[in-house]
Amino acid sequence: MQFVHILAVLAILFGRQGGDAVDTYVNVPTGALPNLVTRLRCATSETLLYKYETTTQLWGSTNQQFKTSCDVHITCLGEAPDKYGGNALLFNAFINHVKVVLLNAPEHPEDYVSGDLNPVEADVIIIKRVVSSPFEALASSNKRKKRQTFEGLSNVGQQIIVDEPYPIDDDMAIPCQFVQNYDGNIVDILYAAADTDIEIRNFKRNPIVARSTQLSREKAEAPTPSMAGERKAAFTFKRGESGSTIGKTYGSNDFTKFAAPSAGNDDTTTKLTAQERQSFNAEGDFTSASGSLTAHFGLDDTALRSSKYAPPAARRVLDPDDEDSVLRTADVDIADDLTADATFQMSLSTRAKRSAETDDIAVRNDLDYVSGGLMAEYDRDSGKKNQLEILLQSIGDVYDTLYQFVTTKSLITLNALQDILQLENELDRENLQYAVVRDVTHFVKQIDARICRDEWTTCSELYQLLALGGGSVAERLLVERLDPVLTQLTEDQQADVLNYITSMPKPSPYILYFLKRIYNSENTSMLLPTIRLTMASVASRDTIPEEVRASVSDLLLSELQESSCEQADAIIDVLQAVGNLGDTLSDRMIDDVIAKGSVCGRTHEAVSQASMYALRDVSDDDAVQTYYGQSLLDEDCDIKAAVITTLIDRMFRIQEQQYTESVESKWPLIGFNEIDEIVATNLLNLTDEFTCIGEELYRYLEMKKNDKAVEILEEFRKNYDVEELLEDEEDDGEQNYNATYSHERQKRAWDHKTCSSWGHSTYYNILQTSGQFSSDKNIYNRRRHCLAYKRVGVSKANAKFYAGIFAGKRTSGLNQYKLFTKMVGKGQIFSKTFDIGTVLAYRIRSSLGITYQRRYMVIAGKVLLKPDTNSVACNTRTWHYERNFYIPIYKITIYIASIDIGAQIRPRFEVNFICKAKGSNTLLKVQPKAILRIAASAQASFAKLVRGGITIGVNLNFFIETITESIPCISGQYGYDPMTISIEAWYQIRSKIKFQWWPPKFKWTWGSRKKYSPSSLKWKISSPYRRTWLSRRCDVYRINFPFNLSIRIPRRLFG
Repeated sequence: MQFVHILAVLAILFGRQGGDAVDTYVNVPTGALPNLVTRLRCATSETLLYKYETTTQLWGSTNQQFKTSCDVHITCLGEAPDKYGGNALLFNAFINHVKVVLLNAPEHPEDYVSGDLNPVEADVIIIKRVVSSPFEALASSNKRKKRQTFEGLSNVGQQIIVDEPYPIDDDMAIPCQFVQNYDGNIVDILYAAADTDIEIRNFKRNPIVARSTQLSREKAEAPTPSMAGERKAAFTFKRGESGSTIGKTYGSNDFTKFAAPSAGNDDTTTKLTAQERQSFNAEGDFTSASGSLTAHFGLDDTALRSSKYAPPAARRVLDPDDEDSVLRTADVDIADDLTADATFQMSLSTRAKRSAETDDIAVRNDLDYVSGGLMAEYDRDSGKKNQLEILLQSIGDVYDTLYQFVTTKSLITLNALQDILQLENELDRENLQYAVVRDVTHFVKQIDARICRDEWTTCSELYQLLALGGGSVAERLLVERLDPVLTQLTEDQQADVLNYITSMPKPSPYILYFLKRIYNSENTSMLLPTIRLTMASVASRDTIPEEVRASVSDLLLSELQESSCEQADAIIDVLQAVGNLGDTLSDRMIDDVIAKGSVCGRTHEAVSQASMYALRDVSDDDAVQTYYGQSLLDEDCDIKAAVITTLIDRMFRIQEQQYTESVESKWPLIGFNEIDEIVATNLLNLTDEFTCIGEELYRYLEMKKNDKAVEILEEFRKNYDVEELLEDEEDDGEQNYNATYSHERQKRAWDHKTCSSWGHSTYYNILQTSGQFSSDKNIYNRRRHCLAYKRVGVSKANAKFYAGIFAGKRTSGLNQYKLFTKMVGKGQIFSKTFDIGTVLAYRIRSSLGITYQRRYMVIAGKVLLKPDTNSVACNTRTWHYERNFYIPIYKITIYIASIDIGAQIRPRFEVNFICKAKGSNTLLKVQPKAILRIAASAQASFAKLVRGGITIGVNLNFFIETITESIPCISGQYGYDPMTISIEAWYQIRSKIKFQWWPPKFKWTWGSRKKYSPSSLKWKISSPYRRTWLSRRCDVYRINFPFNLSIRIPRRLFG
């Protein structure tokens, strides 16, 4: 160590004078680390020039190849600061002459013109222009000077591409420094405070990290730096007369932490393998490095492993519908093309003596350097920014797009606008150069509300688009449509507007002030339940001040306190609104919800279940934990099941919320507390009182992200083997779905209940608990029902749908009956699961002759209501609702390439409700259709000059039609329209453009996206399909023997 200090003093005393560099050098002392394969040489008098080159092949069969090269100037500055332990050297790195070349560009690339990143939709729906439309007047009113939609995309004036050999060298002008331990391990990279561009900083990391190695023979396996994350590697050592070579290998399993944010990277589905080599000459100079890395995303998709409790259809690779030849296509893996293969080479080219002139450019001792670390930096919103930039390029003029929609009625034209508005909100449009929302708002504002009364299908889409964009102007316009004095809309149309307001991302208190005012109006009795739900949803937003939220909470609290237990339906309506408040519930509200559920739940089990569900987003609260825990220990099976299914639903919500927002409390998904102990203990023991919910307990622990939960499940499986017996062949008798857990001594753990007890055990509790069905069975001695499940799509891009129908009638009383239909959808893209939505419709005539009718949607955890002017009357209603959000999937750096994979998700529900009455019979027809559109996009950026991408377009749908009659009878059909999953590869080149001659002005512009290869269709159903799910079945004659009802479920419910 003294030797090093002496040399440092000499460097000062006899160092650069008049700009001349010293000709002495520092070499690592022999005694510092005695078992090194070589000693690093640090020549402070010279700069070493290295040539760095990397080749990256992307996206599997599309075979995109990019070559990146640069010059790297390395200068040793002497011993590193003391904070690095006194065992390290400090180096300066200056990078220039950066160049990116597309190696195999197609000779005649086509422009990529898909506006919404879904290249298949144009093949599915044919746009037909309407010759005459009440919106034609908008054409003339919108003739105006078009705004420049995005800086850098305008073609106004003469623009010339500046042809420079190294166009981003200006961005690379600031040097950086790095610290390398004597053992070869690079421990830090230092950046100048002014060097803030994340992509440029990441680029500089590559050639620096390439020289990081392990020189100690005692460490054949050791932690080593990586841009992708923290990991260890295996080393081999070879030493000869001419120098030393160190080999390095590592893979996915060697990583302990990925550099990307956890919400944007799934290390369980990313496979990496790498081999690298570093070489040193006999004097200890680093002379060369090379390496190769292969990455494959979406391989081990644990979220799609077969559940032990899934219906048999969920486990089949081929669709189980033998009669449907269209769907009998093999499963495809859309991750096949999500690959990246990269190689790099770095070699010593020349040595040069330092001088004052070169140091002024390459070393820059006048800068303030701060630690930046070795792991790649990530902008959490980079995927969204890239997506927004591409969409803005493709959308063209907003007015033309909107006018095309009102004249063609094609929803395709709105898809890109919906994505843009959602991304603008997530990125904070105040910081954007241009916001599409202004043009959307201006266009919709010009539409006469009187036209909308008769053209509601078109206007409703525009109002939902307006709500998605948000803003003060949009708020005022939507409020006008609700004002009892100003509105031109029907109450049914106003209810749609209220539901659209629920989706506003950043509402202001203004909306709540208005909603509270009309809530107290005498003329809004039909809208009261919908207003209540909307107020609660709006109040839950972060943009609402606490005092305003508290006023909404107080209103709901007073209604809850004033409701008696005999008003169970009214209590449930209020509790649903309480649930819409999410995690903003006050302690007082929590206490009152628990009290109401505890007291009224004794006589009305549905109230108890509703109170538990209302508290789901505050499940980590101490009082709620006590309530859930006591219910698990003391209540009957159905309440126990309600607790567990509520917590499972909460885990799904946490997973989805993590994609789009920060979540403070992640229990029950993360962590292990007293309730988890109750679940674990009773799963392992399976006493009589918990056997009935054994499957719920298992599913709950299986879903938790916790090592202790994994251990408990492993212990459980040591004693119980799952045996599944598929359903028997259809016959005229009752169908049994049996699954038993058998102990080695044939100990019986539990049984699935039969269809007459609400079907395939707890798997269908997502629709209705078996306890609620048992209660209905006891009330309605004549009844029919059926359950169904269907999965559409492929293993890594799919939608799952559950449906149930029930019709029951009591032979005594005032024509007492219940008609019930429910459909639930869940979606998945790679390992990310999300909610498509829920549709629920029921009509009940009580023993007192009072009719209750409700039509709900549950979207993103918020309850929406489609009310009736008169619940007794039968009428027809149509309804649609769409949400839009972005999910980050993978973020990783593969040498030079910064890879970002994400997906824009657009689930949509369209529903028709038809009620008809004839004599004593009432018929309820419900026609929900779920549409799931996903635009998954993978992009790799190279030094801000070129980016290559692949787009996966997913277009899935499914519908059912159920008819329930109070006779009682049930019938149903199901089907789907054409569906596709396709892949398209593209690339873009960024150019520097001179757009003003004098004084000269320049700007950077991404060119149009070019198709790299023709679209590759991975999966397709080309023809629409409709099939009878259940032919009309009635129960008329078995009035005297309700307990022997023969209820039949077909073997293939939905196929």
